[in-house]
Amino acid sequence: MVQSFNIEAIKCLKHVFLNRSLIVPHLEVKDIRNINFQSLRDKGFKGVLFDKDNTLTEPYKNEVYHQYKESLNKCLEIFGNDNVVIISNSAGSSDDGPNFEKANQIEKSLGIKVLKHNTKKPDGIDSVKNHFKTDPKNLIMVGDRYLTDVLFGNLYGMFTIYTHPITSVGDNFFVKLIRNKERQIVLCLKNYFKINAPTNLLCSSEFENNNKNNNNNNNNDQKNK
Repeated sequence: MVQSFNIEAIKCLKHVFLNRSLIVPHLEVKDIRNINFQSLRDKGFKGVLFDKDNTLTEPYKNEVYHQYKESLNKCLEIFGNDNVVIISNSAGSSDDGPNFEKANQIEKSLGIKVLKHNTKKPDGIDSVKNHFKTDPKNLIMVGDRYLTDVLFGNLYGMFTIYTHPITSVGDNFFVKLIRNKERQIVLCLKNYFKINAPTNLLCSSEFENNNKNNNNNNNNDQKNK
């Protein structure tokens, strides 16, 4: 399955123009192995939403990336299976309708609920509210895209975590085209305009400090390239 054009992301750009912090994540890590799920649970967060492609799996694959399996299992153990879901712009999205065959396959393969939202992030909040029955501010959104995953989470007050993509091999051409531009824009917002992520009531200085350290490391990496 290859993702079609994401008109919902284009529509939501108006929110970014008015509030640039919406594409800045609360926390940025290399991958899900660097997320302290127990600490987040202790802070009061009640559930976790994962993007699928290039966050948990290689693009359009149905298996969790082998190096991430232990961390994902730990997340499931801490939050409980009903409180960990996948919300993807491929499986379970408008690209997967009307029968959501891909989503059903992934649920069987991964053992994780895939939300059927018949749209694309940053749209799709209704499916989240229907599943979790809690304020989105109590939820965590994890993904590898600023203009879909991070924007989606921040629009509705979630705690957002950006993870670097697993691989560019097999990825959507359009996604690869704009991914670097997204990153350049976000780094500019953070480093030059000093724009931080929107406030999350459960977010603590611990994560803010970790994010600053990660940003500094990323800046050093950029200088060394």
